[in-house]
Amino acid sequence: MAEDHRIKAPDAISLLRVWEESQGALPIRRALALLDATAPQAQGAWGGASIGQRDARLLDLYEALFGSRLQTVTRCPSCREVLETDFVTSDIRVPPAAPQPSTHEFHAERCSVQYRLPNSDDLLHVASSVNDAARAEHELLQRCVIEIHQAGKRQSLEWLPPAVIEGLTEDMAAQDPGADLQIRLSCPACSHTWSVLFDILSYLWSALEDWAQRTLADVHLLARAYGWSEREILGLSATRRQHYIEMVRA
Repeated sequence: MAEDHRIKAPDAISLLRVWEESQGALPIRRALALLDATAPQAQGAWGGASIGQRDARLLDLYEALFGSRLQTVTRCPSCREVLETDFVTSDIRVPPAAPQPSTHEFHAERCSVQYRLPNSDDLLHVASSVNDAARAEHELLQRCVIEIHQAGKRQSLEWLPPAVIEGLTEDMAAQDPGADLQIRLSCPACSHTWSVLFDILSYLWSALEDWAQRTLADVHLLARAYGWSEREILGLSATRRQHYIEMVRA
């Protein structure tokens, strides 16, 4: 049986509140605010979810709000042709995995590393405290690595050889494939093929920005025409609201 990804989307009032309050916020905070709005009774829980779990839920939210169709516009890195690509959410979904353990182990060069997957709380901490990219990666690993042993002796992260650190980061990525959603593209002009990262958060937020602007314009129009409050207008279903808008414009 196919997995059901449907969730209950927040109402228009809640969505507009998140959109308004998250203006200027870090993208990660926007993601958490949107997810908290889908389940107010569990606010704060998404900060500890893996990035793949978080982004899968954001994809669910996009479907609930705007449907399954997606579109990207990019340039071919080979011939610079502008490429418009249409696809659907199922094209980039990572197949659901078995329940993940809370910790993982990586073994290389007689080292044993116990770690957990990075989450949004980790990324927020690093973003607020570190500016250098190399230092940020080290700080993230410092937060996620639990124990390191070599020949029965406990070691620090600084002791790990570069090759082991590289293997560790690759293992982390393999354990959370949904954190790296890729779109495979092919240029019709030169046949060049490549992959690009699909950032569901920025895509969802852009769609939300467009929706918010249209919705506020609708509220303005109906408030002027009928004298209704914003809450009364947003309390209407989208279908009824559109019918009133069409009558005002007739």
